[in-house]
Amino acid sequence: MDGPEEDGTNGGDDARGPREERPAREHPADAGEPKKRGRFGVTPGRAAAGLGAAAAAAYAVYLLGAGRSRRRPVTELPNALGMRLEYVPWGDVHYAFYAREGRGRPLVLLHAINAVASGHEMRPLARAFLRDRDRPVYALEWLGFGHSDRPEIDYTPDVLEDQLEHFLERVLRPAGGADIVGLSLGATYAAEVARRRPDLVRSLVAIEPAGLGDEPAAIGRGWASLLFTLPGVQRAFYDRLTTPEALHRFARENLFTPEFGVPDEYVNFAAETARVEGAPRPLDDFLSGRMSPDDALETFRRLRQPLLLVHGTVASRRMESYERLPELEGRANVTVVSLPTGAMPHWERAREVATRIRDFVDAQG
Repeated sequence: MDGPEEDGTNGGDDARGPREERPAREHPADAGEPKKRGRFGVTPGRAAAGLGAAAAAAYAVYLLGAGRSRRRPVTELPNALGMRLEYVPWGDVHYAFYAREGRGRPLVLLHAINAVASGHEMRPLARAFLRDRDRPVYALEWLGFGHSDRPEIDYTPDVLEDQLEHFLERVLRPAGGADIVGLSLGATYAAEVARRRPDLVRSLVAIEPAGLGDEPAAIGRGWASLLFTLPGVQRAFYDRLTTPEALHRFARENLFTPEFGVPDEYVNFAAETARVEGAPRPLDDFLSGRMSPDDALETFRRLRQPLLLVHGTVASRRMESYERLPELEGRANVTVVSLPTGAMPHWERAREVATRIRDFVDAQG
């Protein structure tokens, strides 16, 4: 399968400045509230139990010496977007981005954060905007994902926000700022960069942004410690999570509506990126919640740039919740678009989402 067409059918220098103190987000009491699905589509209790069972199974795999597939260098990962792939030195590491030069204000695509994230998640939008021959189009791959280096570091919002700021300020240098399109946590990180550096961001499109709901508590550090301190368990556990069969099942049950189905290309590339050397390294911080900002709603509230927020409405196929979205709706700079899709509206309604983004960014002059 070639994946969805635009009609939505399924077919060198560090620039880190001083950082402001950000107030912690207040979480309402959950007494008497119904259980909520978390980032893996389950309640925290079920997630903990499931992870415990998976850890035991993964450790058994390690002890038996089975399932040790070869890890490949990142240079063997295919080009996902059909654009020139470049690398930027940043301290002791390099990060990757896709580029198609043009004239005018650049459009920057940012993928999500998950176990198999990469620029491929933005492929339907990249294909759509590459048809705009004069528009500069870029897709940044976060450190730890895609073609970027995957160092053994603590993966936190501050690190990735600094990466985006470095890319915009030192690589793109956009006069008047760039238009940014981010998915899930990618959009949330972009909102913080836009808030603290409004000169770098002209407008923001947030697709299924993270942090606008009353999220359940993250899986505790204890579980993360158990999962990733036993010898070999991180790799074995990650391998079980990222087989093509497991990825397809997860996407079918949590991301895409039954009417749309799961694109083969989505699963195939996710499985490819999971086999790159160092791929499991960000998983500890992701599962523990350390990659999720505590104050995302406040960041979105403080934005002054135009914001287009696009989200799906099929609750059983969404990874984010939007109980607190009404606190943004009605603001003069905010436009909200709700579509009858799951967590990937830019796949299920590729043409419609691309048209709305195009109209939105073009309206900014």
